[in-house]
Amino acid sequence: MIAALPYLYRWDRHGRKGQPCAVTARSKPAPAFFALLGFGSPAPARFNSIRVEFADGQAMVTSGNAIRKVRP
Repeated sequence: MIAALPYLYRWDRHGRKGQPCAVTARSKPAPAFFALLGFGSPAPARFNSIRVEFADGQAMVTSGNAIRKVRP
């Protein structure tokens, strides 16, 4: 069980909207590079996936856009 839950889950997925959660993992930049023609130089691929865990122990992989910091 996680002691501090510094984020709120914002999306209405699995009935978890508004519940506190903690980020337990974030994706890393991929070693591959991609480039779009006419849009500058190649850049490392980055993903916005995170793993969150709730107070009851359930964990899920979701988008980083699905969470927000809890305001003090």
